[in-house]
Amino acid sequence: MTKAGTSHDITALFGGIGGLELGLGRAGHRASLFCECDPEAVSVLRARFPDVPVTRDVRRTDELLATISPESDLLTAGFPCTDFSQAGTTRGFEGGRSSLIIDTLALLERRRFANLLLENVPNWRQLHRGAYMRHVVTALEALGYRWAYRTIDARAFGLPQRRLRLFLFATLEGDPREVLFHGDEIPDQRSFALHEAAHGFYWTEGKTGIGWGENCVPTLKGGSTVSIPSPPAILLKDGRVITPDVRDCERLQGFPIGWTDLEDRCDAVGGGSFKQRRRWLLVGNAISVEVAQWIGERLATRKPVTLEPGDALAADEPWPAAAWFDGTKRYRVPLGSWPVVRPSAPLETFLRFPGQPLSLRATQGFHKRILASSLRFKPGFVHAIGLHLARMEGATIGAPTSEPLPDAA
Repeated sequence: MTKAGTSHDITALFGGIGGLELGLGRAGHRASLFCECDPEAVSVLRARFPDVPVTRDVRRTDELLATISPESDLLTAGFPCTDFSQAGTTRGFEGGRSSLIIDTLALLERRRFANLLLENVPNWRQLHRGAYMRHVVTALEALGYRWAYRTIDARAFGLPQRRLRLFLFATLEGDPREVLFHGDEIPDQRSFALHEAAHGFYWTEGKTGIGWGENCVPTLKGGSTVSIPSPPAILLKDGRVITPDVRDCERLQGFPIGWTDLEDRCDAVGGGSFKQRRRWLLVGNAISVEVAQWIGERLATRKPVTLEPGDALAADEPWPAAAWFDGTKRYRVPLGSWPVVRPSAPLETFLRFPGQPLSLRATQGFHKRILASSLRFKPGFVHAIGLHLARMEGATIGAPTSEPLPDAA
């Protein structure tokens, strides 16, 4: 027991760099086993959770079962999302990595955990008309689980990063809504002129969208399909365009500074040194620590929800942003993605490190794409990118613009 309530023993599949378990740990729960295959991620786990063993392959069910603590009552699985996300291949279970959720279900068939917490991108519920979400929840129901899921935005917890993720909690006993269905707040939707606040965007895009963020960055991503680091860009109030330092990106995910900085201390999981540039991928693929802590606090002390059950969900109906299963029926619930509203520093104030100017090559490509695009941009944005391009071409890197940015309409 924690001071606040129940403490759970966690078996963590697809552990990544431990964001989910770090947050749950802050709420009084404890990881007893990680399963992770990425060498750099394993290095981080072994450095930050030195007393927790790490296995390497979720597909080796017999080996995994032999290492799971008999006391473990919570299985977590932030399973790979590259085949589900709009930024990935959208192949779903046919994709080699996201299909690993099938191995998770196979493990549950042989070893029931009292509780289960899954995490993935919101597109999980939409892809192929919801077939993949339907497959997972149907399998859980057959195993005797009640479940509830909700889409949650990390911005609600005071982090200036727009990061929507779907969390599904399933339990063999009790009401699954008690963990995820508390709180439904309305976020501040103010718009800012370019000189009033920093704005984040994806410099790798530009034709169909740029992930525009008002006083925040868009979702941090692991990188391109060939694992090339691609942090978002930030247009600062004075007109400079930068990419944030990886240490600030750790903070945007709720990690302490340097969580993934192991210098050259890669442990023996295949040899070689720790690849520093892959810190972007590790951080971009991580689960927000602040969101995980909020979930962990609800896990420790489950309180009845005051919501009505909701409307019955038809079998062929699209999956809503929040839904649950009471053991007999599925219901849709009108819940937003902000369970709380915590104070947030402006994006530019949040940043502690100077970052790097968006490179000449990156700016040239982005500028060309937005000029050819039919998208409508905030007044002054295209002009600001043009000024940054001119500075980079003139080798006056990082110099503030001498021309004022136009106000937003």
